[in-house]
Amino acid sequence: MRIHNPFIITFICFISSFCFAQVQEQQINPTYLTIGDGLASPTVTDVMQDSYGLLWLATSNGLQKYDGYRFETYKHIPTKPTSLLNNKVWSLAEDNSHDIWVATDDGVSRFDRGNNEFINYPLAEILNLPLGSIVALKLFIDSQQRIWAATTTMELVRYNPETDQWSLADYEILNETNPIHTGFGIAITEDAQGGIWFGSSVHGLMHMGKDEKTFKPVHSDTWGEFDFSNPDNIITSLYSDTNNILWLTTHKGVYKFNPKTGFLKTLIEYKEDTNIIWKSMNSISPDQDGNIWVANNFRGILKFNGTTDTYTKVTLDGKMKMQEFMWDITMTRFIIDRSGIFWFGSIEGGLLKYDPVNKPFSYFSHREGDALSISPNGVFGLLASKVRPGTMYVGSRGGGLNVFDPKKRTFEKITFDVVDDFFGGSVRSIAEDTDGTLWLGTWGDGLIELDKNYQELNRYNYEAKNSNSISNNQVRLIKKDHQGKFWVGTNNGLNIFDPSTGNFQRLASKGNMQYPQNLVEELEKLSSSNQSIGLIDNVRDLEDRSQPITIETKGTYWVLSVGEGDTRSMVDYGWIENAQKDTIWSFGRNEDTFYAGGGAKNRIVIAPLTLIPGSYVLRYKADDSHAYEKWNENPPNQTSLYGITLIKPKDDAQTSSFEKQIAVNQNGIIMGGNNISDIEIGEKYIWVGASGQGLTRIDPVTNKATYYDYDPENENSISSNVISDILEDSKGILWLTTTEGINRLDPDSGKITVFTEADGLATNLTEAILEGDNGEMWIASQNGISQMVTNETLGKVTFINYNSSDGIGGDIFIPLGAARSSDGTFYFGGNHGLTTFNSITANNISPTLLISNVLISNKSVLDMGAESPLTESLLNTDLLNLSHQQNNLSFEFSALHFANAEKNQYAHKLIGYDKDWIYDNRNFASYTNLDPGKYKFAIRASNAYGIWNEDGKTLSITISAAWWQTWWAYVLFGVVTASILRAYIAFRAKKLKNENKALEERVEQRTIELKNNIDQLKATQSQLIQSEKMASLGELTAGIAHEIQNPLNFVNNFSEVSNELIDEMNEELDKGDLEEAKAISLDIKQNLERINHHGRRADSIVKGMLQHSRASGNKKEPTDINALTDEYLRLAYHGLRAKDKSFNADFKTNFDDSIVSIQIIPQDIGRVILNLITNAFYAVNEKKQQLGANYKPTVLVSTKNVGDIVEIRITDNGNGISKTVIDKIFQPFFTTKPTGKGTGLGLSMSYDIAKAHRGELKVETREAEGTTFIIELPKFITTN
Repeated sequence: MRIHNPFIITFICFISSFCFAQVQEQQINPTYLTIGDGLASPTVTDVMQDSYGLLWLATSNGLQKYDGYRFETYKHIPTKPTSLLNNKVWSLAEDNSHDIWVATDDGVSRFDRGNNEFINYPLAEILNLPLGSIVALKLFIDSQQRIWAATTTMELVRYNPETDQWSLADYEILNETNPIHTGFGIAITEDAQGGIWFGSSVHGLMHMGKDEKTFKPVHSDTWGEFDFSNPDNIITSLYSDTNNILWLTTHKGVYKFNPKTGFLKTLIEYKEDTNIIWKSMNSISPDQDGNIWVANNFRGILKFNGTTDTYTKVTLDGKMKMQEFMWDITMTRFIIDRSGIFWFGSIEGGLLKYDPVNKPFSYFSHREGDALSISPNGVFGLLASKVRPGTMYVGSRGGGLNVFDPKKRTFEKITFDVVDDFFGGSVRSIAEDTDGTLWLGTWGDGLIELDKNYQELNRYNYEAKNSNSISNNQVRLIKKDHQGKFWVGTNNGLNIFDPSTGNFQRLASKGNMQYPQNLVEELEKLSSSNQSIGLIDNVRDLEDRSQPITIETKGTYWVLSVGEGDTRSMVDYGWIENAQKDTIWSFGRNEDTFYAGGGAKNRIVIAPLTLIPGSYVLRYKADDSHAYEKWNENPPNQTSLYGITLIKPKDDAQTSSFEKQIAVNQNGIIMGGNNISDIEIGEKYIWVGASGQGLTRIDPVTNKATYYDYDPENENSISSNVISDILEDSKGILWLTTTEGINRLDPDSGKITVFTEADGLATNLTEAILEGDNGEMWIASQNGISQMVTNETLGKVTFINYNSSDGIGGDIFIPLGAARSSDGTFYFGGNHGLTTFNSITANNISPTLLISNVLISNKSVLDMGAESPLTESLLNTDLLNLSHQQNNLSFEFSALHFANAEKNQYAHKLIGYDKDWIYDNRNFASYTNLDPGKYKFAIRASNAYGIWNEDGKTLSITISAAWWQTWWAYVLFGVVTASILRAYIAFRAKKLKNENKALEERVEQRTIELKNNIDQLKATQSQLIQSEKMASLGELTAGIAHEIQNPLNFVNNFSEVSNELIDEMNEELDKGDLEEAKAISLDIKQNLERINHHGRRADSIVKGMLQHSRASGNKKEPTDINALTDEYLRLAYHGLRAKDKSFNADFKTNFDDSIVSIQIIPQDIGRVILNLITNAFYAVNEKKQQLGANYKPTVLVSTKNVGDIVEIRITDNGNGISKTVIDKIFQPFFTTKPTGKGTGLGLSMSYDIAKAHRGELKVETREAEGTTFIIELPKFITTN
């Protein structure tokens, strides 16, 4: 092809002579992969990404495959014909069957993926050339799947897959019948029209049209004497751009050729030259933005702006330019992979990886001797200025305030007078007013106000006697609310500061609430008065003191103790022990204490305590710091009370006064804690975190506080009470950083979602959080910085974790050290200094997924040979059919995205086995003992920026059943089983028939025996019941004897008196005194009436005894329950007195006179009452024998009218009934009395009698205190 255009010659000459006035430079900082990373050789001559996304490397020591994690190397093995042809590899290509073609020193190899082996084509042998005389330098597969190899000695050869033959490419050279092929070729490409371009050392630039069969030389008259066949101008690389312009490189320079016009433009031309093959390996490729990159061998890298002639010299960080034209690293070929990552091969420099996505992080650390660097000891607080946009205020530990200018990248130091600051001049928090005024929260010097010129205006400190002063001098937070007031969080409470008045309103909390000062002072005086029962005061370091005390009267006493503690526990505290050394009161928990003034850890408790007479001990223990006269923080208000004291109030009025003062309600808001960790002024609510004390939500309209605490029993609670940062995002969602991960709280629904290490977070120890522009969250922690990205389609939250290896400067960040400036720059502070970055530009290309290996019982299917279930390459396999023995499976898979492969994230799921996706970030999964059936192994993955491949990748698996698990096997098993079962049933039926006959005979015999046994049992039962009745009758006998004795004594006495009166009456009759005789006869008549009355009394007692001893007859009759109860109480008491003269006990009655007669069987209920009262007297008598004279045995019998029932209670103050036997006492034959002392039927019969009356028999007992039995009887029973 020869092109003629005389008008262009002058123009071309002008262009060729044009000198660029200015060439820009760009420095890149690639990552170098070397032998230490798994690279087979430091020389990489070609890089290719295959259709699956895998990288293939041509090295001087074999072929390598790389998935971003590991290299797999293929080498020549002399004894293995299916291994690689030669280890020196020059070029790579992939055909449409996904096989890899490899150019080597001895020819070409084709890697057959399906069989995992190489098919080799030794070109010297095939072309009948001397061994080692031909090297394949460049492989190219065109759009028609023709395979071309550019070589060292035969220029271009072609492979015909139909004949499996290699042959020389066909040339058509003017006036040449047999064109010369013995030349050098290394460059070949295809244009958009399907034409093939080739660089020949003999014929120069050659071209073959799409439908042509021969290559023809290309030349133009405009080139003048320029000739690509000149050894100095041998073409080393070719590329046809989107405008169909051909880009060329040679040993001498870089050129552009327009095939339509024939114009050849010289872009760059070099003076020096070399013809060494290593120096001939150039490469041209476009990036994703359309820029043309040229790897120009030892001359470096060029980047052309689009398809224009303007270029940038790309230099490598750390690489030096040895001469004007030469760098100390030699590039070979390069590619730009699908995700936009550059991979450069080099000579002895390894593989270079360059990600054009900017590394966003910058950090500033203190530099000794540099006055404009950040102060040492890390960042303590941050604020982005709104008055001075772009300015960042940086608080330090000991270095005052740093004013950061991001343009100058300098830090101006603002200091102030230090008085009590813990770090010697620290700024923990910063706030800004609209006029530029700054408010600095220090760590010991209170709140400092600076004017806009950074001069101190005012200082606000804690004053013990001024309730309008700040609550503590350690100021952690300053936030301005919507009304212009500042919310000031300190180490001891939350304050609302009004700048117009200079006053602080202290908000009470569970940690800084104080007792009324008058009460504390009053008790302080009483501790040294005669009302003090005991006192341990002025406690010093490491003291462990005790004081015995004696309580003489039961009553309410007041204990007061002052000590030291934190949110977890007390370290200086008092307690009280009883005589048994049991702790009956303790000052050991901080949450039960009030603030004692001074330092936040000063705690006080005032509490009432009920004590009974006895011996006690006051105790107090202190650790080795912060004690009396050795305070390491401000002391408590009443230092003399540092200890414990017990006070006896002089009367009930004083006790009431104490109680009223303690019960005084705190006005306004009560916070959840007093050690304030963060404040967030939201649109609707104010949110306050307290270290170790959870979250408080304040409604500024209602002043109502709502508390959020960690509750292990509540899944919807916050994950930790230790909150370091609070953020309300643009959607009104609240975010918390805690020691147990991140919490997302929806204020409207109340739903709390927790994100932890299990979700991909770098650590649960999170410190600060900021919101990004696209809904992402940025979290600083004690393990770097994490970006939280949400994929709405998958419903998946992804964490991208950055640490010091990513250039953030350090890994440990601090709470509250986070801010974002008006230009969107993020700032995070840590121990290392200040880290800054803008929004990270994500690589939005999702990874390519592949399942790279399947292992069956830990053996790869790629290595199983004929036993492998693969019928083609695993990468092309959609279904694996496995036997029932191949049910232990493992899968290896990869996400091919190389931006930062170690940060790629994975999920997998075996459909048919796993219920949910498993997000474990492992590219390996195992399953054992899978049941026969159909499964589908699925994977998902994201790139390092949280961009997920939402389509995923799947591999279907069918595990066939063993023959015994098939349907026909089950049918066979069923038939066999049925036959066996039928035979067995027939056998069993016959056997059962015989056994049934024998059983009937045995049953008949046993029935006779059982009847006899039942008759015997009934007789025994009657005897036992009668025995129990007689036992109770025995209890009655002595009592009845006592009761009968009284009327008999009256009968005897009145009989004797009557005899004497008869004698007197006879004497009066003899005297004739009838009047006197009549008077005496009247006395005799009265005595006879008394004798008759007491006789009837004895008769009724005897009849009652007879009724008790015989069957009741089940006849109910109206009965005075009070009289019945009283009668049996006295009979029981006197019966026991008659049996045991030493028995003595008090009995009391409390009968309800409102009870009318009720329908009962009196002798049955009387038996119940007698039994229960006798048991009560027995119980108190037993305890009397144990305790002696200090115990007063008492039995109380009462009745009560309760609605529709009458209640009879028998209460004793005995030993009570043990919990181990309480459930057994109504069981027949159960007794706790010694052998021979009871039958065990008394309570059982009593229970049955009560139930027969449609009543209840219940028991109430307390061990060592006594027992009450309750008989409940209905009032209205009309049927027998």
